[in-house]
Amino acid sequence: MGSSQYVIFSLGEEEYGLNISYAQEIIRVPEQITKLPNMPAFIDGVFNLRGKVIPIIDLKKRFDFAQNERNADNRLLVIDLGNMLLGTIVDDVSEVLMVDDTSIENLYSEIASIGQNCIQGICNMGDRLILLLDALKLKEEVFQNN
Repeated sequence: MGSSQYVIFSLGEEEYGLNISYAQEIIRVPEQITKLPNMPAFIDGVFNLRGKVIPIIDLKKRFDFAQNERNADNRLLVIDLGNMLLGTIVDDVSEVLMVDDTSIENLYSEIASIGQNCIQGICNMGDRLILLLDALKLKEEVFQNN
Protein backbone atom coordinates (compact mmCIF):
# COMPACT_ATOMS: atom_id res chain seq x y z
CA MET A 1 0.00 0.00 0.00
CA GLY A 2 1.10 3.54 -0.64
CA SER A 3 -0.15 7.07 -0.55
CA SER A 4 -1.11 9.77 -3.03
CA GLN A 5 -1.52 13.53 -2.99
CA TYR A 6 -4.96 15.04 -3.53
CA VAL A 7 -6.07 18.61 -4.22
CA ILE A 8 -8.86 19.25 -1.69
CA PHE A 9 -11.75 21.51 -2.68
CA SER A 10 -15.21 22.29 -1.39
CA LEU A 11 -18.67 22.20 -2.90
CA GLY A 12 -21.05 23.68 -0.37
CA GLU A 13 -20.31 22.05 2.98
CA GLU A 14 -18.69 18.94 1.49
CA GLU A 15 -15.01 18.32 0.82
CA TYR A 16 -13.79 16.61 -2.34
CA GLY A 17 -10.39 15.45 -3.50
CA LEU A 18 -8.81 15.05 -6.93
CA ASN A 19 -5.60 13.11 -7.41
CA ILE A 20 -2.96 15.79 -7.96
CA SER A 21 -1.69 14.01 -11.08
CA TYR A 22 -4.84 15.26 -12.87
CA ALA A 23 -4.69 18.84 -11.57
CA GLN A 24 -3.02 21.09 -14.12
CA GLU A 25 -3.73 24.40 -12.42
CA ILE A 26 -6.12 26.37 -10.25
CA ILE A 27 -7.26 29.78 -11.48
CA ARG A 28 -10.02 32.29 -10.84
CA VAL A 29 -13.27 31.55 -12.64
CA PRO A 30 -13.03 33.45 -15.94
CA GLU A 31 -15.37 36.39 -16.42
CA GLN A 32 -15.76 35.53 -20.11
CA ILE A 33 -17.44 32.12 -20.52
CA THR A 34 -19.00 31.39 -23.90
CA LYS A 35 -22.31 29.56 -23.54
CA LEU A 36 -23.03 26.64 -25.86
CA PRO A 37 -26.55 25.82 -27.08
CA ASN A 38 -28.34 22.57 -26.23
CA MET A 39 -25.93 21.47 -23.51
CA PRO A 40 -26.80 19.90 -20.15
CA ALA A 41 -27.27 22.53 -17.42
CA PHE A 42 -24.04 21.57 -15.64
CA ILE A 43 -21.93 22.50 -18.69
CA ASP A 44 -21.38 26.24 -18.26
CA GLY A 45 -19.69 26.72 -21.63
CA VAL A 46 -16.13 27.12 -22.86
CA PHE A 47 -13.30 29.60 -22.34
CA ASN A 48 -9.91 30.39 -23.83
CA LEU A 49 -6.91 29.40 -21.72
CA ARG A 50 -3.72 30.56 -23.43
CA GLY A 51 -5.05 29.69 -26.88
CA LYS A 52 -6.84 26.45 -25.95
CA VAL A 53 -10.64 26.24 -25.84
CA ILE A 54 -11.59 24.45 -22.61
CA PRO A 55 -15.06 23.19 -21.61
CA ILE A 56 -16.25 24.22 -18.14
CA ILE A 57 -18.54 22.20 -15.92
CA ASP A 58 -20.12 23.30 -12.66
CA LEU A 59 -19.85 20.39 -10.23
CA LYS A 60 -22.54 21.83 -7.95
CA LYS A 61 -24.99 21.73 -10.85
CA ARG A 62 -23.81 18.25 -11.83
CA PHE A 63 -24.38 16.91 -8.30
CA ASP A 64 -27.71 18.79 -7.93
CA PHE A 65 -26.43 20.86 -5.00
CA ALA A 66 -28.00 24.15 -3.97
CA GLN A 67 -26.63 26.99 -6.06
CA ASN A 68 -25.30 30.25 -4.72
CA GLU A 69 -23.87 33.32 -6.38
CA ARG A 70 -20.29 33.00 -7.49
CA ASN A 71 -17.82 34.97 -5.41
CA ALA A 72 -14.12 35.79 -5.20
CA ASP A 73 -13.36 32.46 -3.46
CA ASN A 74 -14.68 30.35 -6.35
CA ARG A 75 -11.99 28.69 -8.42
CA LEU A 76 -11.64 26.85 -11.69
CA LEU A 77 -9.76 23.60 -11.22
CA VAL A 78 -8.27 22.72 -14.61
CA ILE A 79 -8.07 18.95 -14.99
CA ASP A 80 -5.59 17.38 -17.41
CA LEU A 81 -7.20 14.27 -18.90
CA GLY A 82 -4.31 13.43 -21.22
CA ASN A 83 -5.87 14.27 -24.56
CA MET A 84 -7.93 17.21 -23.29
CA LEU A 85 -8.36 19.74 -20.51
CA LEU A 86 -11.57 20.21 -18.52
CA GLY A 87 -12.37 23.14 -16.23
CA THR A 88 -14.44 22.45 -13.11
CA ILE A 89 -15.97 25.24 -11.05
CA VAL A 90 -15.58 24.68 -7.31
CA ASP A 91 -16.40 26.83 -4.29
CA ASP A 92 -12.88 26.91 -2.88
CA VAL A 93 -9.57 25.03 -3.02
CA SER A 94 -8.12 24.56 0.45
CA GLU A 95 -5.04 22.35 0.43
CA VAL A 96 -2.99 19.52 -1.02
CA LEU A 97 -3.27 16.49 1.24
CA MET A 98 -1.24 13.28 1.38
CA VAL A 99 -3.75 10.43 1.61
CA ASP A 100 -2.76 6.94 2.71
CA ASP A 101 -4.39 4.28 0.52
CA THR A 102 -5.64 2.47 3.64
CA SER A 103 -7.83 5.48 4.56
CA ILE A 104 -9.79 5.21 1.28
CA GLU A 105 -13.05 3.28 1.46
CA ASN A 106 -15.08 2.21 -1.57
CA LEU A 107 -18.67 3.32 -1.98
CA TYR A 108 -21.17 0.52 -1.79
CA SER A 109 -22.14 -0.41 -5.34
CA GLU A 110 -25.81 0.28 -4.56
CA ILE A 111 -24.99 3.88 -3.62
CA ALA A 112 -22.47 4.44 -6.41
CA SER A 113 -24.96 3.37 -9.07
CA ILE A 114 -27.47 6.07 -8.12
CA GLY A 115 -25.73 8.57 -10.38
CA GLN A 116 -22.65 9.69 -8.50
CA ASN A 117 -20.46 7.21 -10.37
CA CYS A 118 -17.68 9.76 -10.77
CA ILE A 119 -16.90 9.36 -7.06
CA GLN A 120 -14.22 6.68 -6.68
CA GLY A 121 -14.27 6.45 -2.90
CA ILE A 122 -14.34 8.19 0.45
CA CYS A 123 -11.24 9.19 2.37
CA ASN A 124 -11.87 8.72 6.09
CA MET A 125 -9.63 11.17 7.94
CA GLY A 126 -11.26 10.71 11.36
CA ASP A 127 -13.15 13.97 11.80
CA ARG A 128 -13.28 14.56 8.02
CA LEU A 129 -14.82 12.59 5.17
CA ILE A 130 -13.48 13.58 1.76
CA LEU A 131 -15.19 12.32 -1.40
CA LEU A 132 -12.61 11.40 -4.04
CA LEU A 133 -13.42 12.38 -7.60
CA ASP A 134 -12.62 9.98 -10.44
CA ALA A 135 -11.47 12.33 -13.22
CA LEU A 136 -11.72 9.77 -16.03
CA LYS A 137 -15.27 8.73 -15.10
CA LEU A 138 -16.23 12.41 -14.88
CA LYS A 139 -14.91 12.88 -18.43
CA GLU A 140 -16.89 9.86 -19.68
CA GLU A 141 -20.03 11.11 -17.98
CA VAL A 142 -19.74 14.66 -19.29
CA PHE A 143 -19.12 13.66 -22.88
CA GLN A 144 -21.57 10.75 -23.08
CA ASN A 145 -24.38 13.17 -22.16
CA ASN A 146 -23.76 15.26 -25.27
